[in-house]
Amino acid sequence: MIRALLIDLDGVIRIWDGQDAKLSERRFGLPPGTMARTAFAPDLVNQAITGVTTDEEWRRQVAQRLRAQLADADADEAVRIWSASS
Repeated sequence: MIRALLIDLDGVIRIWDGQDAKLSERRFGLPPGTMARTAFAPDLVNQAITGVTTDEEWRRQVAQRLRAQLADADADEAVRIWSASS
């Protein structure tokens, strides 16, 4: 009888290839690497990968941080495009 199932999702089952991030950055004039630096900042991503916060909340916080960095960018749409393949 199986009593537990352990799955390592990110980097094993789901691969972040970066194409959506590049598309989002180009479309909204964000400097290259902005999406990854923002979304995968240790203090933010660790909350998501340890279950402290939900995936939806993590993405909302990514958009919030993008707005703080780049007030002219449509942060919500940038995150939506970046999230398209995940």
